[in-house]
Amino acid sequence: MKNSYSKTRPFSLIAREYFGYLGKHLPHQCASDEFYFLPRSEAAVQHLSRLDDLTPGKIEDHIRHIRDLLSQLSQEDCDDLEDYIDRLLLAQSMESFIREFDDAEVWRNDPTLYVKIPLFATDHIISQRHISPEQIKPDLLNLFARIPSFLSLATDSLRSPPEIFLQVAVDMIRDALDFYNRDVRSFIEETMGRDRELLAKNKEVLDACERYKKDLLQLSPRGSFAIGEDGLKKILTASLSYHRSPGEILEIARYGYHKTLENIRALAKKIDSNKTWDIIINEQLPSVSSEAGSIHLYEREVQNLRRFFYSQDIITIPCGEKVAVLKTPPYLESLRATASYKAPLTGDAKASGVFYITPGKEDLQMISSHCPYLSAHETYPGHHILDHIRIHHPNPIRRQIESPLFYEGWACYSEQLLDEFGYIHDPRQKLVQLQRQLWRCIRAILDVELQREKMTLAEAEKEIHILGFSSKRARRQIRRFCLTPGYQLCYFMGTYEIIRLREKFSPQIGIKVFHDTLLDGGEIPFHLAEKRLEARFTKKEKTNENN
Repeated sequence: MKNSYSKTRPFSLIAREYFGYLGKHLPHQCASDEFYFLPRSEAAVQHLSRLDDLTPGKIEDHIRHIRDLLSQLSQEDCDDLEDYIDRLLLAQSMESFIREFDDAEVWRNDPTLYVKIPLFATDHIISQRHISPEQIKPDLLNLFARIPSFLSLATDSLRSPPEIFLQVAVDMIRDALDFYNRDVRSFIEETMGRDRELLAKNKEVLDACERYKKDLLQLSPRGSFAIGEDGLKKILTASLSYHRSPGEILEIARYGYHKTLENIRALAKKIDSNKTWDIIINEQLPSVSSEAGSIHLYEREVQNLRRFFYSQDIITIPCGEKVAVLKTPPYLESLRATASYKAPLTGDAKASGVFYITPGKEDLQMISSHCPYLSAHETYPGHHILDHIRIHHPNPIRRQIESPLFYEGWACYSEQLLDEFGYIHDPRQKLVQLQRQLWRCIRAILDVELQREKMTLAEAEKEIHILGFSSKRARRQIRRFCLTPGYQLCYFMGTYEIIRLREKFSPQIGIKVFHDTLLDGGEIPFHLAEKRLEARFTKKEKTNENN
C-alpha cells in the first residue's frame, strides 16, 4: 500500500494527543454528532461540565496545534491495510478540523454554534439522573456562570454571517429560552429542591439569551450562504475522503431520482390504476391521533424490528445494545427532523442510545405511515446498531471517528432491507419507502445545486413540498441544508456506494459476511471499505482452494 501516512514519533501517541486535545478544549463538539467534522473523542466525557473554548486566541492555538500534529504524519510506504486505513482516517479527521475552523471559520460565520454548545452542556448535566443533587449543583452553577460571557464572545467573534444562518440562530434562541424557562426551571424546582441560587443563575442565562437574540438581529448579514463548487469539492475530499465530483454526484442523483420515480409510478399503477402515487400515499389514514400515541407506536415498532433482525441471518447484531424512544427535547426541534438518533457518549459504553421523535400535529400522518422505515433508519439495523458497533470497536481510531457518508448511507440502506427481507408486505407501505428514496435523491440534488447557486431557496422548498412535506417543514429542512453543505448528499450517495459494493461482493462472500465485514471496519471511506472486502474475498478464495 503506497502513499500512506506514517510517523515521526509513535503513531499511537499522535492519535492519543489529537483525540485528547480536542476532547479537552472542544468537549461538546466532540461529544455530539451534530458536529460531524470533529471526532467523537473519548476524552470529552471528562470535560462536559464546561463549555468549548472558542476565544479567538485559543482557536488560533487549536489550529496551530492540529496542523503541527498533521505535519508529524509524514508520508511513506505502508504495507498493512488496516494500519494504512488508520493513518489515513486520522489525517482526514485533522484536515476536516482545519477546513472547518481555519478555512470556513465556522466560529465567525455560524451563530448557531454558540447556541448549540450551551444547550448540549446544560442537557448533559440535567440528564444525569444517577448523580445526586449535591453533585449536580456545582457543575450547573459553574456552567450557568459561563454561559453569559460565552454568548457575549459570540457577538464579538461573528463577522457578517449569512442571513439564513441568523434566521436559524434566532429560532434556536427562542427554543433555548423555552428550554431554560420551562425544562431547566422545572428540573431545578423538582430535582434540586427549588434551589434559589440555581434559579437566580438560570434567570441570568435567560437574560443572556435575550441579549444574544437582540445582538443577532442587529448584525449586518451577508446574503449568500453558498460555498461554491470549489468549497463543496473541499468538503468531499477533506472531510469525507470521497473522490466523486459534485457534477458526478448530481448526475448519479438525477438518474436515481428518475429511476425511483418510474418505480413508484409502476407500483402505484398496480395498487390502483386510477390514482397517482401521491394520492394513494395520502389516503393512508394515521393510526395515531396524539403525541403520546406516536411515541407508543414507535416503541412497538422498535421492539418488532429488534426481534425481526435478531431472528434473521443477514447481519450480526451485537449483544448488550439498548435504545429508548423519547420525544425530541424542545431545544433540539430547530435542529432535528421528525426523527433522529442520539448515540451514547464515546467512552460511556454502558449508556443507552436515544431515538427521538418530533410528532408535530401536521405530521401525524407521516409519523404513522413512515414508522417502520424511520424506526429502521434510526435503530435496527440503522444508526443505533452502527453506533453501538463503533463505540465498542477495539481500535481507538475507528472508535472515535465517524463519517456522515457511511453513517447516513447505512441508515438509508437499512430501510431498504425491510422490503427486501419480508418485514414489509403491504404494497402501499412499500410505496412510502420509494417516496423516501425520492427524498434522498432530491436532497442530494439540492445540496449540490444550492451550494453552487444554481437554485434559489424558494425553488428548493418547492421541490421538497412536492414530495409530501408541509410548507413549514419544507422551509425548515432547506434551512438545515444550508447550514450543513455536503451533508445532505451523504444519504443518497452513501446508500449508492453500499449497494454498489454489495452487488460486487455479496454473490461471492454472502450477504451476512458482506454486512459484517462492512461494519466491523468502522465508518471508513468507501474506497477503503472496498479494499477490505477485496481482502476478505481473496482470503475466502484461498480457503476454498485449500479445501
